[in-house]
Amino acid sequence: MRKKRHPAIMILLDILAVAVIVGGIAAYRLLIPETYVANASGTESALASVSSVNTAVSATTGTSDWGDVFPDKFTDGEVIKTDSSYMSENVNVTMTMVQENGVTYYMQDIYIRSIENLQSAFAEDTYGKAVTDWVLDMAVENNAVTAINGDYYGVESGGVVIRNGVLYRDDANSDVLVLYYDGTMKAFSAAEFDADLEMANGAYQAWNFGPVLVEDGTALTSFSSRISSANPRTAIGYVEPGHYVFITVDGRQAGYSSGMTLKQLAETMEDLGCQVAYNLDGGQTSTMTFGDEIANQPYKGGRLTSDIIFITDGE
Repeated sequence: MRKKRHPAIMILLDILAVAVIVGGIAAYRLLIPETYVANASGTESALASVSSVNTAVSATTGTSDWGDVFPDKFTDGEVIKTDSSYMSENVNVTMTMVQENGVTYYMQDIYIRSIENLQSAFAEDTYGKAVTDWVLDMAVENNAVTAINGDYYGVESGGVVIRNGVLYRDDANSDVLVLYYDGTMKAFSAAEFDADLEMANGAYQAWNFGPVLVEDGTALTSFSSRISSANPRTAIGYVEPGHYVFITVDGRQAGYSSGMTLKQLAETMEDLGCQVAYNLDGGQTSTMTFGDEIANQPYKGGRLTSDIIFITDGE
């Protein structure tokens, strides 16, 4: 004779089964990062696992060769390297460490032959939230001559993301910096930015962190940021097409470097001849590499981030 199960036991078994299923789904979502797939308008319309293939809209390129503009900045093919400089037929990077008034910062003066010599990269070569890596590891994986951290786009679901000509996300929530295929840079407020229009205008990269530091060659004195006090900083500057500046400021390290205020950083970028300059993610993220080493002294050793901006000798 078949033995009947007590109704209370049956209910308990059902509850346990549901708990196992829900727990498994939750664990999957926690352990497997989500990757956003951009649709034709650049908005996030679907989610896929990291193994999925991303599709996105690409801008039409119209690149320039600045070899004739800066004939003394490139070689005929040989590579000339020192501890603080790199010169080849495609790129020229000179790094300088400056220590003054209790602040230490690293500046890289950069010339590139083609816009493709300045690129961005995602952690694990994957666009999505919860995907991070060390700046140095990303730099080495991409054969970077030099690199700095980007805007840490993956820490939030909002913001604009255009990388290497591809529009991934269109949701401006703070100042936006655009680098175009013709080598120029332009900054926008969140309200001013139109992703479709700027893609049509030849946007190559766009970062959404800020604030803007320099416009039309003049340092700003008021900023759309609550973190204006002295801190570790990372910034990118535009002098002219093909000529750019990377800066990383060490900070929060008594006796070594206190960091810079936004006002100090803006004035520094203006002094370096930048026509446009923009503040990227800072604090513990602020990291600069040169070759296969970290150039600066990141606060508490640095931290994982979602993206880098780098210079490559290839195209």
